[in-house]
This record gives sequence, C-alpha cells and structure tokens, in this order.
Amino acid sequence: MRHLLVPLLCATALSGCAMPGSRADLAGANVATARSFCAGSASPECRFVDAPVQLGSTPTRVDGRGQTFYATSRKLTFVDGLNETWVAPAGTLTDGASIPKVFHGIVGNPTSPSFANAAAIHDAICGIGNEQGQVYHTRTWQSTHRMFYDALRVGGTDEITAKVMFAAVYLGGPRWGVNGYRSDPRIANVPDLEMETAMRQAKHYIESDNPSIPRIERYLDRKLDIMFGRLDGGRDDMDRGGPVYIAD
Repeated sequence: MRHLLVPLLCATALSGCAMPGSRADLAGANVATARSFCAGSASPECRFVDAPVQLGSTPTRVDGRGQTFYATSRKLTFVDGLNETWVAPAGTLTDGASIPKVFHGIVGNPTSPSFANAAAIHDAICGIGNEQGQVYHTRTWQSTHRMFYDALRVGGTDEITAKVMFAAVYLGGPRWGVNGYRSDPRIANVPDLEMETAMRQAKHYIESDNPSIPRIERYLDRKLDIMFGRLDGGRDDMDRGGPVYIAD
C-alpha cells in the first residue's frame, strides 16, 4: 500500500529519526520478509532484562481517558529477534494493554500479567501520556508493532494470540511519520464498524491459516486500501465483504 506506508523510504531518509545504528528501524520501514521473529520464551536471542515490569502504586489519569495508568518504577529492557534493544524508562505510563479500545470486544481487554511487559515497552514508544518521554516515537511504527509481537511471544503468549494482538495494533494502533513524512491521516476517519469488521475477519484469517507476520501486514494493508477507497468515494470490485487472503 504505497500511499499509506509512507515510511517506505531509503536508509538515508530514515537515518535522521532512527536511533543511531538501529537495524530495527531501517528494517521497520520495509516489509518484514527477512526479519527474524522471536519463537517464544525459549528463543535464545530474545529476552527481557529486569522483568517483570515494576509499577508504582499511584494511579494516574491521562487526558480524561477512562483507563487508569501507572508509572513504571524502574527501567525495563527488551531484546527483539533482530538483537535490537528496546527500553521503557522508569516513569513510563502504562495501563497494561496496548490493544486499541475499538477491538476489545474482539480481542478482549488484554490486561493479563503475561502481556504487561510487552505493553510497557510498546507504551514507551507510542503510548498515551508518554509523549515527552525520551524514547517516544524514536522508532518507526512498523518496527514498534513488530517488536510488540516479539515481546508478547517472549512473555509467554501463544503464537496465534500474539498474532491477533499484533494485527490489532497494526490495523488500529498508532502510526506516526518519520523525517518530516506523515502516515496517511485517513486511517483516523475509518468508521469504527468497518474497523471492527476488518479485525474480526483478520482474526478468523489468523486462526484459520496461521499466516506469517509479513502476510498479516500485506493482508491488513489490502484491507485498509479497500476502506480508504470507500472514504475517497471509490469502489473496489475485489471487495465482497469477506476475508482477503494473501499468498506468500
């Protein structure tokens, strides 16, 4: 999807916004076909440091949001499948769930302790209340959401559940531009009902076929293309309201 994935840029263009020497961010702007993903808690290259996440006892409300946030009381570090290091500094606000609220009826409200470490790292990069944090938006949105999948797997989440949760943040989670570029703003204008329908179909696709992360990304990009076409007043004859299956 060329108009949405604006960060499909060359390494030179990305170097102004990524952490120096970060291969994850260079890879994050491209389809993840060559990326190594964590296979689970036993993956030798994937690990948390200083886990589990430690939270302070004082609840925090942010911007009138209904959920309650807590600040991490110490740094949490994660090493992903590319051997890249991700950090949630002490003071990172997290509510223990990185799944967009619109999808809670499909995925559930993921506040299980097995998700907490992944959510804290994800929230440090793109979560509400962390906009002034030292690592906020320092990585591409693509690599951040892939890291979330890795962190879920290392935390003990089974493969299918982790892929469904990855699909939820990829489809409806935050996206941000890099080096002066912006992600397509139309994603915020897609009606909730369309997003929910797309997520239910994605969940069925994942549970039925167990596709790879790159296939899930291409599947969701196609779904968004269709929805953006409707917003633009167009019609895609390939859309029949059912799942869009993507071959390797």
